[in-house]
Amino acid sequence: MKTPHHIYSTLEWRNSYRVGKMVRRRNSLIKNVGLIFALIFFIGSFMISTFGPVSAASIAQGYTSTDTDLVVGMAASLSPASSSEDRVVERASTSNKAKFVGIVTTRDANLVTLTSNGLPVVVATTGEATAIISDVNGAVHKGDYLAVSPLKGILMKAGDTEVNAIGSALEDLGSTQDQQITTDSGSRTVKVGTARIEISPTSIALASNDQNKSLLHNLGEGLAGRTVSDWQVLTAMIIFLVILIIEGSLVYGAIHSTIIALGRNPLAHDEVYKQLFQVLLAVLGILAFGMATIYAVIQF
Repeated sequence: MKTPHHIYSTLEWRNSYRVGKMVRRRNSLIKNVGLIFALIFFIGSFMISTFGPVSAASIAQGYTSTDTDLVVGMAASLSPASSSEDRVVERASTSNKAKFVGIVTTRDANLVTLTSNGLPVVVATTGEATAIISDVNGAVHKGDYLAVSPLKGILMKAGDTEVNAIGSALEDLGSTQDQQITTDSGSRTVKVGTARIEISPTSIALASNDQNKSLLHNLGEGLAGRTVSDWQVLTAMIIFLVILIIEGSLVYGAIHSTIIALGRNPLAHDEVYKQLFQVLLAVLGILAFGMATIYAVIQF
């Protein structure tokens, strides 16, 4: 016959076993949730680190040239001797700025180089590059539009009458050297140096209009790919914020309730997990509905 002490010890052991099992299930649930968030964070970080800098990286193509004065950092334009079979470049100037192709660079300085080893001149046609710039049209600062100057191969700050720009300066013009030039008004001294630029031929008028647009307007155009009003973007942002609050509350409440339920009744874990799965399905449904609503607000 079992003594009361023996019965008490058995019940105590069973309770300890249940508590231990409940703690293990709770820790396992917390671990799985943590792994999910860690995976989301890792994927997001990977995408940002992988695709974020691509827009700033340059793409280059190979050319030939008979211009012996064409060096790395100079602006290049297609030569009159160029053809579809033999692409020839020369130093860019105001006389051939309509045929501007890019900045002379090196193979190692570009993300992608579309050329064979037989083409000696590598020209960055888009993205970032280091260019030779002068202050012939005024001091060059970060954000200034750049244009081809009368000095062969050298860029300058785009003037008020300039229609198109070849890109913009990513930094102020650094250390410079004085250079003597001759213009219609006589001889003068200009400063010539190098700076990082963004090669992006564009219309200055259109670019100026884009700068005058509000942040919400530019954000909406970037998302929708067309012109949208500020109220549409603001409404979409409010909906997105509400969705985040609802989603966070539901997920937190579901996890918290699951942990408590497993602690009170570990044997009902199948039913508890079933309810958690249903809540997660509802969360996904709300997210899909919210994204569809945001899409409708932006597009219509």
